[in-house]
Amino acid sequence: MLSDMESDREARELLDTVERAGAAPYLDYPPVPVWWPPAAGAWSALLVLAFSGLDDSKAIAVPLLLVLFGLEGAFFAWYRRRSGVMPSFLGAPREIDGAYRRYFVGVVLVVAACVLVYVVGGPWWSAGVAFLTVTIGLAWYERAYRRAAEATRRRLS
Repeated sequence: MLSDMESDREARELLDTVERAGAAPYLDYPPVPVWWPPAAGAWSALLVLAFSGLDDSKAIAVPLLLVLFGLEGAFFAWYRRRSGVMPSFLGAPREIDGAYRRYFVGVVLVVAACVLVYVVGGPWWSAGVAFLTVTIGLAWYERAYRRAAEATRRRLS
């Protein structure tokens, strides 16, 4: 009977070790730079304006889109080098998975708000909404992610 108890405890310790190792990329993930939320907000506003110009000024809109997507790719390449890892949205610890789900709901709400404002008020108002909602939303998400990572650390310690 004693060997069964030791075996169960050893198995539990092994599972805990595996869970901590799987969570490490999510917990050791450095925060985004403080300039990231407003930069992403500005990027989103320019994206709205670029898409709105596709009908009338393709000569400006298409190069702007190429520059914007190039900047996005450059940022993520830099951030991946800086952090050493880019955690997946799949397989995250449950606390962080909750933050991810709220993030994706927020993305849908931001896009819906931008489209609605675009239809009602035009591209400039929509770009303003994109800037504000993306900047505020990413700052909120960054704090939510840090809280979720801390809750995960507490649970796994």
